Amino acid sequence: MTTPVVAGLAALLVIFGLLITVWVFAPAFQGREAAARMVGSHRLEIGAWLSVIVLNGLITVPLALTGVLKIDQGLTVGTFVIAAASTDLPMLVFVYLRLIWPGALTWTDLGLKPLPLDYTLRMGIATGLGGLVIIDIVGTLLTQVGLRPNQLAEFEFVLSEGPFAFVILLLAAAVVAPFFEELFFRGFLFGVYRRKQPLWLAYLVSSVLFTILHLEPNRMNLNQMAGLSVGIFMLAMLLAWLYQHTGSLYPGMIAHAINNATGLILFYAFGVR
Repeated sequence: MTTPVVAGLAALLVIFGLLITVWVFAPAFQGREAAARMVGSHRLEIGAWLSVIVLNGLITVPLALTGVLKIDQGLTVGTFVIAAASTDLPMLVFVYLRLIWPGALTWTDLGLKPLPLDYTLRMGIATGLGGLVIIDIVGTLLTQVGLRPNQLAEFEFVLSEGPFAFVILLLAAAVVAPFFEELFFRGFLFGVYRRKQPLWLAYLVSSVLFTILHLEPNRMNLNQMAGLSVGIFMLAMLLAWLYQHTGSLYPGMIAHAINNATGLILFYAFGVR
């Protein structure tokens, strides 16, 4: 395609994304009843996911254009923090402004329900470790057919930037990300959607959307994305099952944290990929 055509298509996509975002958030300013009307619908499920992507773009694109965020030069601790914040904050913005603030749902409705500590830890740790074993086996099988799900290659900057960079990465990946992602993907996209839609569809749609959001075409080749998709999808399904089984997001946050932290620690300490 010629440059003007590409630019025109990009502009249309931006306009479409902004319109979707305005449509998603508008009911929140029309009162509780309006805000609650589409909760659990197909339209709000997809619209919420798209609005998070648009909000992410509104943060990252200006930073990339001004040179603050140098996407094409690989990650550093600075660019990673910006990238992580631009992904996590839009999820919180959506949950709070679209659901909590207008009174459409409460934090408890979204799964922030306390459970006995020993049960929470037992379920979270067991599921997290079990998931690691399953995903590792699947990853090994995928390498036999030429698919190498190597997401850790993106984080090689921690090997040269030292312990501080690793601590920042670990906090973002094993503390911040599990909280925001479980709240948005399992609490909202899975947990609320299942109230009005078939349970199998809630599992499938929320897990597919979770998987797509974790793929980065600008830094991954097709082989890597194909292999990575399988593991991410399996993790998403497992975390959704855990929420369905326990009724609380907290065990899933622990399981999610274990999954993220284990790989990073092994990578940093031993170069295991």
